[in-house]
Amino acid sequence: MERWDIMNEFRESTGKIWIRGNEMMEGDFHQVVHVWIMNEKGQFLIQQRQPWKKGWPSMWDCAAAGAVLVGETSEMGAIRETKEELGIELQMEHAEQIFTVKFSRGFDDHWLVKQEIEADLLNLQYEEVADAKWASIDEIYELVKSGDFIPYHLLEALFEISKSSISLRKASLSDASELFTLQKKVFQPIYEKYQDHDTSPVFQTFERFNERLQTGDYFKILKDELLVGSVHVYPKSPGVMRLHMINILEEFQGKGIAQEVMSRIEGMYPHAIKWELDTIKQEQRNCYLYEKMGYVMTGDEWKVNEQMTLIHYMKTNGLNQLISF
Repeated sequence: MERWDIMNEFRESTGKIWIRGNEMMEGDFHQVVHVWIMNEKGQFLIQQRQPWKKGWPSMWDCAAAGAVLVGETSEMGAIRETKEELGIELQMEHAEQIFTVKFSRGFDDHWLVKQEIEADLLNLQYEEVADAKWASIDEIYELVKSGDFIPYHLLEALFEISKSSISLRKASLSDASELFTLQKKVFQPIYEKYQDHDTSPVFQTFERFNERLQTGDYFKILKDELLVGSVHVYPKSPGVMRLHMINILEEFQGKGIAQEVMSRIEGMYPHAIKWELDTIKQEQRNCYLYEKMGYVMTGDEWKVNEQMTLIHYMKTNGLNQLISF
């Protein structure tokens, strides 16, 4: 299931119609993408809008932006818009969707792409783009201050993520074998501790793992481009997301990775009004983490065996979700 399908949970619960493109009618919802391109120096490629543009004329903006068309995914829309506006072939193997903003008539996906580009070799779309250049974070803030850059409320969150060594990349079936091995490695010590023969992911079949990989969204967690874990989420019901599993290799645990990943995940699903998860009651360090992140025990618990009990948590307050202008 793609993230677009998860967003359809919201659509179905509101009775709204999704429109991908510009032909919108009263009551329609649509999807927008914004592309932020960053180089190794930490600079961002920004474009200046043409003076005849209807919205924010002559102002500086992110590298590319636009509506997702019928038949496109968010990623496809990001690739097409960037190609049309700047003549750039995005390297999506170095890209991640960092958050989604819910606005009055749809959702706005923001992509961060790390890529080296010669600004003087750009092929600017005359109808849309007047100029383009690399700018540092400080330079962008100065443009905002002078009224020359679109005053996005999300710049602080964007720049914080851009400086992080942690990346979340959507997993595909080609990643299944590596992620299956990682899951077994993470859960082997837990199985040895609790002997949960019937519930341990250590005994999950590869076929079942593949099914999970295609249910909801499965992300690779990378630190400095090294695979260190994974996280799996899916919609339980309209407006309710389930954090099914977060795996961090033992040597990378206790470094704040899980906390950052959980916060980032919340920002990718602005339609969610509640998050749920289950964890092992005896693993007090995990319980402390979830409670620190705002999760509250519901009182529901299930005894797996004499050594292990599962408990249920939910979060409804303090969700890390960005709002529109």
